[in-house]
Amino acid sequence: MNWLQRLVGVLVLSLLDACSGIVNFEKPQVNLADLEVLDLGLLEQKFVVSLRVTNPNDMALPIDGLKMKLDVNGQPFATGVSNQKVTLPRLGEAIVKVNVTTNLGSIWKQLKVIQSKSLAYTISGQLFVPLVPGGISFNRQGELSSLGAAVAK
Repeated sequence: MNWLQRLVGVLVLSLLDACSGIVNFEKPQVNLADLEVLDLGLLEQKFVVSLRVTNPNDMALPIDGLKMKLDVNGQPFATGVSNQKVTLPRLGEAIVKVNVTTNLGSIWKQLKVIQSKSLAYTISGQLFVPLVPGGISFNRQGELSSLGAAVAK
């Protein structure tokens, strides 16, 4: 990113901050919607994570891509990026699919605790928005109760 793009980004953020009394911008909400197995290799495993991104604002929000990290039971599990471009409608939502990879060590750590009745997860990362340097960060925690119970049967 060149200096002019950075300057424009800083000016846009300054303008949004100055107009915060007029424009009340809220961060988009990111939730785990689905997790699909893509490829199971001996050393590396690939999944597709579907994220539901909700825009609570009264204006459309263009997303140029995102990067994310998935932790399961407090342990790093998978990371990934997406260059999918989507415009979140005002007061609406969209599904963004992210290819993530993990390794045998991460899977092995989870297999040790899979007998528990639930799997706690945390998704975190950045949504990349034009003219916002560094993007908009997100962090969401949840629990998959049915997955742990289904696998333990």
